[in-house]
Amino acid sequence: MSTTLTTIQDLIVEKYGVDRAELLPNRPLSEFGLDSLSQVELLFTVEETFDITISDDRAQVGNLAELTALVDELLEAVALA
Repeated sequence: MSTTLTTIQDLIVEKYGVDRAELLPNRPLSEFGLDSLSQVELLFTVEETFDITISDDRAQVGNLAELTALVDELLEAVALA
């Protein structure tokens, strides 16, 4: 079974060609070669993949660990609704 983190890593590998070995959870997204536009595109892809909505005020994530935690939080909120 795929975890949230591995699913997000898969998206980055597939969409941006980043080597999976580089996708450490606490490394800044910018270190993966993702500029601000790419990071926004990634958030849209994450929203589609997980069928969630990330509000603008929550969209400022700096690394994969923060993005994973946000997605897990939003998934839990949907499950409880």
